[in-house]
Amino acid sequence: MSSLLIVHAHPDDEVFGTGGTIARYARDGHRVTVVYGTSGEAGELYHPDYDEEEARHRLGEIRQAEAREACALLGTRDVYFLGYRDSGMRDTEENKHADAFMNADLDEAAGRLIEIMREARPDVVISYDESGGYGHPDHVMTHQVTVAAFERARKEAWGPQKLYYSTRSREDFRRYAQAAAQFGLKIPWLPDDFNFDDYGLPDEDITAKIDISDVAPLKKQALAIHRSQIKADFFYLSVPDEAMRQYQGTEFFVRAHPPHVRGEHEDDLFAGITEKEAAATA
Repeated sequence: MSSLLIVHAHPDDEVFGTGGTIARYARDGHRVTVVYGTSGEAGELYHPDYDEEEARHRLGEIRQAEAREACALLGTRDVYFLGYRDSGMRDTEENKHADAFMNADLDEAAGRLIEIMREARPDVVISYDESGGYGHPDHVMTHQVTVAAFERARKEAWGPQKLYYSTRSREDFRRYAQAAAQFGLKIPWLPDDFNFDDYGLPDEDITAKIDISDVAPLKKQALAIHRSQIKADFFYLSVPDEAMRQYQGTEFFVRAHPPHVRGEHEDDLFAGITEKEAAATA
């Protein structure tokens, strides 16, 4: 079976854009490895059972445990942390911490990721695009570290063959928002005058659409495990299972290497991997 490695910035990031992909490929017998740049120490703390002052000092440890539990639910126990500190949102005091991920030496950070790659030997690597998805400094750094490690690792005999960026579909999100309204649910951050044309990518710019409908409800369960970060009444947890399967049943990726051609479409991240291996051993 093939090997997939996914690099995220913080615990709980694994759920939204890649949770179903983790579950699908793990269920199909592939090795799935999840790597986090940080432990999420700068995140908000919501859990009502925690004493705020006491738990804040060990929030990274708490969030690491939640991440391992969530990934286990999705199907993998291959979970690693690069060991950097959460940088916090842009232009906050957290940015100045010496151990913040955004301040890490790029070559050193890529070296840490390559050591994990040497053990996992991924055929395919997933991370964020240049913007980090929404501009968070740790997400941007995750992109930079992943690309640097991928470029170095692919030159080795076992090196990964494909690199993807997780993305969002403009058309799919429009359908999801309309369906939520039909179910009597309102996406809390979505204003009435929201311009869907400014969100995500059009379908012709998306390389891979991965069907995760069979495992989509697991994403809610995995997100709920991140108890220190996710409130019990968080909107996403209220979406009915059937709506998850029907309207959250696809995850989207743009292939960065080999470069994709606009309009090209894949339904399997490992497409082409077996053929290349077979040709190499023929």
